[in-house]
Amino acid sequence: MCIAADFEDCADCHQGSYDQWSSSAHGIADCGICHTSADGDFEDHIDEPSASVPAADLSSEVCADCHGAIFAEWNEFEGADFDMEAMASHSEPTEVAEPFALHSGTSCVVCKSTDGGILNLEEADVYMLNEEAAHDIEVTEWTISCVACHDPHAGGLWLEDSTQLCGNCHNTEGVVADGTVDVVRHAQWEMVSTSIYVDGGHPEIGCVDCHMAMVPSDDGMTTGHNFDFDAVALSDPDSSNGCYMCHQDELVSLIEEKQEPVSQRISDLNTLKDEADVALESVNGTDVYESQLANFNNGLFYLTEVENDGSLGIHNMVRAESDLDMAEEYFNLVIEGDSDAAEPSDQIPAIGVPVVVMILAAVAILIKRD
Repeated sequence: MCIAADFEDCADCHQGSYDQWSSSAHGIADCGICHTSADGDFEDHIDEPSASVPAADLSSEVCADCHGAIFAEWNEFEGADFDMEAMASHSEPTEVAEPFALHSGTSCVVCKSTDGGILNLEEADVYMLNEEAAHDIEVTEWTISCVACHDPHAGGLWLEDSTQLCGNCHNTEGVVADGTVDVVRHAQWEMVSTSIYVDGGHPEIGCVDCHMAMVPSDDGMTTGHNFDFDAVALSDPDSSNGCYMCHQDELVSLIEEKQEPVSQRISDLNTLKDEADVALESVNGTDVYESQLANFNNGLFYLTEVENDGSLGIHNMVRAESDLDMAEEYFNLVIEGDSDAAEPSDQIPAIGVPVVVMILAAVAILIKRD
């Protein structure tokens, strides 16, 4: 339950935050809902701010007091049917679902925690993470909670462009196919930002139009805060995304029609990848191994960019098909190999037949002279 209270004293030092909070829908909720003082009140902090700093609770449970239905949508992790191995959710705690990420570098920590997410959005542009600040971050919330996307003082999103907001974490960090990168993760930004959805080939839509469409339900309205893609829900004539206006009842079949060949091709390319892996191992130790390893890694780069985008081409069919073409080309380069491949460098080259003939002829001449 939200409690109204007079926190005007906070404005003496936090004028900007106070102005945002007091003029927003959150203005009816007092500072003490999210901020907790060490001794139970804020007098010590007011008297000596640096000596008694209130802690900020970044968890979604705080928001649930007023936004219970939205919290229930977001909180998939606590659901009885949530499969942590097969599903992903902003609500799953990183230290439980992906504990390796806690020690895997700043980019993992930043996008796998709410503390990091807020830091990441201080600079709106994608790929502009403040690495220095990220090194020193102390994580208090390992889920991607409400305040990772929403400014708790103003109530709105941290960034006006919601697709850019999502893209600050859902991106590849700008990796390129240079022969050394063998996996591309979360390529959603790269796919969507170069797609028909932004270049005019399709009515402009963003992440929230497909992953957070509001759809009427028996309980009132679902808001999409589980971020799942549900083609059936998107086909609802009353859905907020407007897909029905153009696609009518054909959206589900259209998506299946586009995804099926991409899915099949990914399967075929994984078989080709296995063949290329065998071919690569067969030249291990030769002069061509490094160049063929680069070809193999580039094949993996393009294949995993499509696999780990996760949309089976829906985010960007042109790029997905191009990536899969490139993967096939690189894997075939490895399989076809090099007929002039040098022998392993630690072996003595075999003596050719012409050389043997010449040696025998010379020996015969010497014998004849004797």
